[in-house]
Amino acid sequence: MEIFYTFIIISILGTLLHFTYDLSGKKIWVGIFSSVNESVWEHIKLLLTPIFLLETIKYVFQDQNNYFIRLLLMLLASIILIILFEYFITKYIKRFKPLFYISTFYITSLIVSIIDYIIKHINPFYVLNIVSMIICLMIFILYLTFTIFPPRYRIFKDPITGTYGIPNM
Repeated sequence: MEIFYTFIIISILGTLLHFTYDLSGKKIWVGIFSSVNESVWEHIKLLLTPIFLLETIKYVFQDQNNYFIRLLLMLLASIILIILFEYFITKYIKRFKPLFYISTFYITSLIVSIIDYIIKHINPFYVLNIVSMIICLMIFILYLTFTIFPPRYRIFKDPITGTYGIPNM
């Protein structure tokens, strides 16, 4: 049942974050946490934001067993799976199909919910947890930075407008 709740929370928050930047009047601080365009990176953020938020709440109010290991694996799985799905769709579908992109978000959300549940129930190694914490911190810093200063790589480019990050920055 825990997998289901994690999946639902990540899915609902991620779906809402697709619209919050425009609804906020395109405020930069909202754009850091929500989608500002249709690039692969912005779709990755739709998973990272709810994962950071949900796992922080779990850390404060629930069991902290393997927290950073779980968080790291969820973040890495989200990033890797969205990129793999995007390249698969681009290579084999060959057209921009929103339904495929939307389903990859929910499939990835389910997979990271399962990862969260499984890792939570494994006996932790202290050093692995510390290393995971450091890597999670690095991912969080990059996550906050890439919307404002996106690298000029394909995953950061909006396929519709050809722009990177927040427009007019």
